[in-house]
Amino acid sequence: MVKGVLFDFDGVIAYSKHIHFASWQFAVNEVLDATVVITSGDIKSGASPIIISEILCEKFGSHSQAEELLAVKNNYLTEHIDEVEHYNDVGKLFEYLKKRNIPYGIASNASSNFVKDCIKFWKFEVPVMYGYEDYVNPKPNPEPYLKLANSLNIKPADFKDVYIFEDSELGLQAALNSGMKSVYIQSHCVVSENIISQTKYQFNSLFDAIGTIDKLIAS
Repeated sequence: MVKGVLFDFDGVIAYSKHIHFASWQFAVNEVLDATVVITSGDIKSGASPIIISEILCEKFGSHSQAEELLAVKNNYLTEHIDEVEHYNDVGKLFEYLKKRNIPYGIASNASSNFVKDCIKFWKFEVPVMYGYEDYVNPKPNPEPYLKLANSLNIKPADFKDVYIFEDSELGLQAALNSGMKSVYIQSHCVVSENIISQTKYQFNSLFDAIGTIDKLIAS
């Protein structure tokens, strides 16, 4: 039985690592230091952009520049939405869930506008979408998924039949602490074996999980 399906965005629905990296590089060069070349180690996978911006400012500039850095980063994303791709059959999965009246939505640590702009660009239909601006406590706190479930009218008593698809350590921690079932989707993110072992299912991609979702809905 499935009472709801909740999704992370980057790494689960969207192939977007390259555009996020490019946006941080552009922002750092524009706001902090034109000579700096950042590395993947400077960006914590799955973390709120607010936190990443503060980390980059502490390393390459000053804390007072964090807000400006994040604004430039988000503007870059808006201007390059067409460079973000979605994974195979994501749209079909959304349609499948809608036809069966199964609540679904997205809770991301990325910008809410970025998520919504991508979904609109791809012409998908997602009833509820949240980004870091919508939470007091981003992932790894479970607040994003608790808020999403509440907005989809999913009752706490049904959380045991709600599945959260995540790919990052921070996201999976949020899922595990939500009282819902966590599903690990492998991506570029490094996730500890301890966290992976606590998830209900593990898949190489969202596409690989579709068959299992179908069986769960039919059961």
